[in-house]
This record gives sequence, structure tokens and C-alpha cells, in this order.
Amino acid sequence: MGIRLQFDRIPPGAEIGPHRHGLETLVYLAAGEIVFEHGAGLERRVVVRSGDVLYEAPAEYHLVRNESSIDALALLAAVEVPPERPGDVLRSWQAEGEPVRRREGARVVEGSGIRTRVLVEPGDFGTDAFSVGEVEVDPGGGTGWHRHQRSEHVIVVFEGRGTVRVGAVEETLEPLKGIRVEMGLPHAITNTGRTTLRYYVCSTPAADPLTDREDLATPT
Repeated sequence: MGIRLQFDRIPPGAEIGPHRHGLETLVYLAAGEIVFEHGAGLERRVVVRSGDVLYEAPAEYHLVRNESSIDALALLAAVEVPPERPGDVLRSWQAEGEPVRRREGARVVEGSGIRTRVLVEPGDFGTDAFSVGEVEVDPGGGTGWHRHQRSEHVIVVFEGRGTVRVGAVEETLEPLKGIRVEMGLPHAITNTGRTTLRYYVCSTPAADPLTDREDLATPT
């Protein structure tokens, strides 16, 4: 499963839909606020705020509206329904609660100069398609060399500057830059700036990025 990423800037008063995606989709709201109306008759409604994550099931009929006075910035991650589960393309949201994970309720894991807010845990929303975290790295800090053996993941920077090394390739990290790291590839992220480096990480298939991790020696 490869993750498709898309940024949507939704101005005040704009409305997207109603429609269905036919894909499993997560929406991370990086800024602003949106209203999500969904269900066969769009009878359900939930407000999604900055830092929250919204799940859109493949067959869920829905629309998104910005009723606020500022732009909303939405980062969409989508994956195809696995061919071994073709029936999943017909799945809609049937649960009593709404398909949102709130930033303030996320698990926070502290390390040495690094903090990870686990926004979407494996199995959330009744799917194994995604896990999502928001990572903050202090100036001079980093993740160290490691690899993830069970999932591919993508990284999108929101604040700060740094570098990412994937194998022998090094890339500069800056706001709104995205990097894809394939399953099993050694990599390391370092904050080379003077302010906090903050980035989003989405993994598929879902895996806790803190336990699906094999630490590695620094390459010579």
C-alpha cells in the first residue's frame, strides 16, 4: 500500500463535495477549522479543529465546509483498499461516535530532545491502514539511525529546519516539504535549526512508530 498525499487549502465559505472517495482517507487538519457532514443524508455533523485527525471511510458520503473566517489547511493521506479485501470499498462509518481523534487526547511519548504525539493508533477507526504521529525535535536533537520493518511512512514538515538521511541520500527539511521512507530503509532525522522541528508522520500499514523501530549504528 502506497500513501498518496494531498494538501488542500480551504478558504472561508468554501464547500467540497458531497462525494465519496472509494479510498481509505485520513485528514490531518494543520490549521483552521472545518465542518464534516456525512451519512446517507448528510445527517451527521462534526467540527474538526487544528491538530485533529478525521477518518473518511471508502463509501462514506460526505462534504467538508469551512464556516470559519480563516483558511483551513488540510493534509489528506489515502491508500487503496487491499485487493484481498474488496468488500472494504463499500464500508461506511456505522459507529455511534464520530470518526475523529482529538489532538488533546493523544498519547504523548517523551524522549531525549524529542516528543511524539501519537494521534492515530493502530486499529483506530476499525482499520489497520494508518497510524499517525506529530513529532517535535529540539534544536540539535534527532531521531538517531533506525528503520521500520512493518510499515512505509511519509513525513511532512510544518515548522523548523533539519535534514533527513535515507541510506546514503541526504535531503534538507523545511516547512511543507514531504519525504517518503520505504519499509525497512535506514534513516535519521536531525534538527539543524535554531527552533523546534515539528513534522507529521503517517505510516501504512498501521504500526506504532515507537515500537516498530529497530535502532541502528551510525553509518561510517
